[in-house]
Amino acid sequence: MISEIKLVHFRNFPYKKIDSLEEKNFIIGQNGKGKTNILEALSLLGNNSINGIAIENLVEKNENNFFIEYLDDQIWSVGISFDKEKKKKNYMVNGKNIPKKKFLELTYKCVVFSPQVMNLFYLSPSLRRDFLDTILINSYPEYTELMKHYKKIVTSRNKLLKSIAEWKSQKTDINFWDTQFVDIASKIYSYRFPLIQYFQSHIETSKEYFNGKIENISLIYNTKVQKETIKTDIEEYLEKNLDRDIILWKTAIWPHVDDFHIVIDEMNLVDFASRGETKSVIIWLKMLETVYIEKKTDKKPILLIDDLMSELDEIHKEMLTKKIKYYQTFISSISQLEERNNIML
Repeated sequence: MISEIKLVHFRNFPYKKIDSLEEKNFIIGQNGKGKTNILEALSLLGNNSINGIAIENLVEKNENNFFIEYLDDQIWSVGISFDKEKKKKNYMVNGKNIPKKKFLELTYKCVVFSPQVMNLFYLSPSLRRDFLDTILINSYPEYTELMKHYKKIVTSRNKLLKSIAEWKSQKTDINFWDTQFVDIASKIYSYRFPLIQYFQSHIETSKEYFNGKIENISLIYNTKVQKETIKTDIEEYLEKNLDRDIILWKTAIWPHVDDFHIVIDEMNLVDFASRGETKSVIIWLKMLETVYIEKKTDKKPILLIDDLMSELDEIHKEMLTKKIKYYQTFISSISQLEERNNIML
C-alpha cells in the first residue's frame, strides 16, 4: 500500500508531500487546485495515464524537470524524474537509477475511473480498443514491447503499399512484411482472445443492476479472425484484400480495427439501457479489469477515480463504493465524501 507521495515541479505543484495515506483517500478541492494532477502523478508511477498528457507538459511552468515519488508500506521509495531539456526519463528505487523493465516489475498497477470512461460505449471504437490494450499492458510486462513492434511493422507495410501504388515497388515485395505482420498480429490475438473470453464469462453477473427486467446480457467481440484459426484467417484476408490495401495505402485487417459491444436481449446496450444502467455495466467492466490484473500479476492494483462521483447518482455512488472496498483508492472530488482521510487542496 502507498503510504506517502511527493511531487516536485509537477504541473501546478512546486512541492507537494502527502503522507498518512490510507486504504481510501479523498482528494478535495475546487476546480483548478490540482486534484487531477495528483492522480496523474499516481497514474504515471503506475505506468498509466489519466489524461494522456505529453510528458514534457507535466513539468511545472518555467521549470526544466519534475520529480515524483511514492513510499510504500515496505519502506520502498519508487520515483520518476524527467528532464525536459534532455528529454530523458529516469526511474529510481530508494534513490538509485534502475532500468524501466525493473521499474515496471516493482511498481504498482493502477486502474483509472474517469468521466471519459463512462462514455466507453458512446464514443469512438478506439476508446474500447485502448481499454483492452491498457488491461493487457498492466497484466503482462512484455505486451508493451509487443505493441511497439507491431505498430512499426504496420507502418512499414503501409509505406510499402504506397510505394506499390506509385509503381515504385513490386507486389511481391509485400511478402516479407506480410510474414512479419501475421506473426506479430497472431501474438497480439493470443493475449486479446483470453481477455475477451474472461469478460464474456463474467458479464452475465451484471444482470443484477437491471432489477430483473432483462433475460440475457453478453459481450460481442467484432473481429475478422477466429481464435482457432488466427494465422490462417489473417493470411487469407491479406491475400484477398491486397489490391484494396494498395489503393488505400492501408492495412485493412489488424487488431486495432476490432471492436466490442454489449448486447441486452438482442439489442445494443446503448439502444436498450438508460444512461444510468449503462454506467452500471461500465463500472462492472472496470471492476472486472481490476480483478483480472490482480490475478495475472498477483498484486492488488490501486484505483484512481477522477471527478467521477459528480457524474453518478446516489445509487451508483453506493454501488461503486461497495465494489472498491478491497483496494487502495484515490478519489478526487470538489466536496467532502466521507469524514476521514480527506486531503484538502
